[in-house]
Amino acid sequence: MEELVLDSGVRKIAIKNEDGDVITVVSINVADADTAERFGQIIHNLERISDDCEKEAATWKKEHMQQETENIDVETVLQSNRIRVKYLKQIVAEIDGLFGADTVKNVYGDFTPDETALVEFVEKIIPVMNKLFGKRYEMTRKRYNSGRKGARA
Repeated sequence: MEELVLDSGVRKIAIKNEDGDVITVVSINVADADTAERFGQIIHNLERISDDCEKEAATWKKEHMQQETENIDVETVLQSNRIRVKYLKQIVAEIDGLFGADTVKNVYGDFTPDETALVEFVEKIIPVMNKLFGKRYEMTRKRYNSGRKGARA
């Protein structure tokens, strides 16, 4: 029987904690043409999360507070946090959608990580993603280089 071995494009990335222990392994498909776009969208969304969150919180305060006071009540603080968490959960869902279900939960635990944690995750994985996609691009470029033997029919 003949065998055919194909590169599916799936690459695994070990995520370690500060002690050097592997806490989870995520998968990324470098053969998926949409992967780079989706990763770029996560970066873009993280960059704008603070602005969107502040705008929505300001709108809520404007609609629900009769007058500006120096004493902020507990409900105002809780509502501001609810708005923030809503945006953070959207980013978590995008990260999980790209790297696999429960990626963020496996890295940080069963809670919603703050912006600092999510930005750290993305910033640390950017060089790895660049390396993986760079290798894929280089392999494709070499494979279809018009100067190689057999490239012309």
